[in-house]
Amino acid sequence: MSEVNIVCKPTGDTFLRFGIVMAALFGFAVYFFYDGHTGYRQKNEAMCSYKAFAALGQHATRCDALSWAQQLEGKPLVPSEVADGELLAVMGEGRYPLPADSEVARSCPPEVLDHAAMSRSWSDCWTAYSKRMRLPVNPGDHPYDLGAIREQWIAGGVFSLLGLVLLYFALRTRGRVLALTGDEVTAAGRKFRVADIDCIDLRQWGPGFKGVATFTVKGRKVRVDGMTYGGFNRDKGEPAEAFMKAVLAQYKGDIIEYEVPEKSDAAH
Repeated sequence: MSEVNIVCKPTGDTFLRFGIVMAALFGFAVYFFYDGHTGYRQKNEAMCSYKAFAALGQHATRCDALSWAQQLEGKPLVPSEVADGELLAVMGEGRYPLPADSEVARSCPPEVLDHAAMSRSWSDCWTAYSKRMRLPVNPGDHPYDLGAIREQWIAGGVFSLLGLVLLYFALRTRGRVLALTGDEVTAAGRKFRVADIDCIDLRQWGPGFKGVATFTVKGRKVRVDGMTYGGFNRDKGEPAEAFMKAVLAQYKGDIIEYEVPEKSDAAH
C-alpha cells in the first residue's frame, strides 16, 4: 500500500477574511489618529470662528466703521493662548486646541473687517468666509478639549494593536498546514502520529457545521480546522475531508460524532 501524503494549505477565503477585518481595524485606527492629530483641531477652529462671527456681528450694529476698525486692528478673530506647546482657543472657561498654524488666532479675516457687510448680515459674511476657507457652514457647537483628543489617540492605539494581533495570526496561519504524511499528522503547529490520538471529536466537522474537529493527543486538545486549511470545495476535491478520511482509515480509537435525535412517532 502506498504511503498517504495529504497537505492542506490555508484557503484563499481565509486570507480574504483576515484582510477585510484588518482593513477595518487599521482603517478605524487611521480615522481616530487623524481626529486626534488634525480633525478635532480643525472642527474647533470652525466652531470657534463661527461663534466669533456671531458675536462680532451683534457688536457691529452698535458701533461705527471707524471705531470698528480701531477695535479690531491687530487683534485675532479667536482669543487664544499657548499652554504646553498647544495653541488653545479661549471660550469662557473652556480651552480648546486649534491647529498650530491657525490664522484665526493671529488676525481677523477681511470678511470680519468689512463693517458694512457685518452690520447687514454677519451670517452672509460667515458663509463667504467658510466657503473661502472650505469650512462647514454649520460647524456645530460641540468643542473638543485635550481630553477628547487624548481619547482619540488611545482609541487609535487600541485598534492598531488589534490589527497587529490579527496580522500575527494571519502570518502564523500562512506558515502552517494541515497534513498527513504516512502516519504522521501535522495540525495546529504540532506533529504527532495517528497512534498518539486518544479521541477524535467530529461533532463540529460535518456539512452544515464549522468544519472543526478536535483530536485528543496524549491528554491535550488539538484543534483541526478544515475550513481554514484545505476547505471543503468540491471542485478542488474537498481537501479537508480527504485528510479526515485518511486519518480515520488509520485510526482505531474513540470517535465522538454528532447524533441527530430521532423523531418521536408519538402525537403531541
